[in-house]
Amino acid sequence: MMWTALGALACALLAVPGAIALTTGWLPPKLRGAVVRPKLWGYGGLLSAVGLTTEMSLSVLAPAEQLIDFFGPLGFALLLLGFLLQSRARRPAAL
Repeated sequence: MMWTALGALACALLAVPGAIALTTGWLPPKLRGAVVRPKLWGYGGLLSAVGLTTEMSLSVLAPAEQLIDFFGPLGFALLLLGFLLQSRARRPAAL
């Protein structure tokens, strides 16, 4: 039960700043100087949260092995894509 609560907290810690950055353009003070594109950083935060939530929910799908084979790599890919978008948000847009 404790690990589920910690995982839910981690998902919230990824999703809330991402949603705020996406809707308002506001970033946490530590990131303001480094992030050039806050909306892209917000999309990355939300994708990372969705990927982590997908990975956490795999224990519910344990009896359905075919669903685990699909959602396991999907959650991992979403998590990596979110981190990639957040790292790209630190660079200026190329023309």
